[in-house]
Amino acid sequence: MNIKKEIGKRILEARKAKGLTLKALGELAGGLKQTRLTNWEQGVRTPGPEEIKLLAQTLDVSPAYLMCLSDEKQFKETINPSRLIPLLDYQQACEAKLHTDKINEKDANTEVVFISVSSMLLPELSDDAFALKMMDASMSPEIRVNDVLVVDPDIIPRPGSFVVALLENNKEVLIRKYKQLSASKANEEYELVALNHDWADIHVGPKEIQGRIIGSGVSLIRGLRE
Repeated sequence: MNIKKEIGKRILEARKAKGLTLKALGELAGGLKQTRLTNWEQGVRTPGPEEIKLLAQTLDVSPAYLMCLSDEKQFKETINPSRLIPLLDYQQACEAKLHTDKINEKDANTEVVFISVSSMLLPELSDDAFALKMMDASMSPEIRVNDVLVVDPDIIPRPGSFVVALLENNKEVLIRKYKQLSASKANEEYELVALNHDWADIHVGPKEIQGRIIGSGVSLIRGLRE
């Protein structure tokens, strides 16, 4: 058995089982270059111990399986399960369910970037969940530029929740804090609050600006480096 070829085959099969492109796998595994991944999958080179750990963690298989030291895949779902959700842009998030359905059905026309989230920390995350990167300082200091918000459209916002909202005639969503102004479901009124006082709050209601909530924020992902 050619050990390099067999390791490459297992990496390729595990990547395809997760529905990842080479680019997506590289990003999720800490910025590995596509050329290196291609060389590994083709059996030209063999990843080192640290790289094997990164790949195994991302692909939810054991390092021993990737290194051909065991035939047991030992998927991590029983210990530290994770799942991938798509990172949408602000225009895609306007029709979030449309895009997540296409992605789940492998029918998306563009390459999709995925974010890995822990199913242990977020056990009830719906199939329509997505991620959205904060692009401005309107929610500073609680949500900073480049923070990633995990959003679930199936969760009804509570007073004080972070939400993704779409205002009438707008082509991009915004991230704000939800302030309930009326308990009436027929004539719902709420305020979209910007935590940065340099940004205006927005009153949404029947006689005010029209809008709708796309989803509620359930988790925040932040890098350690600015």
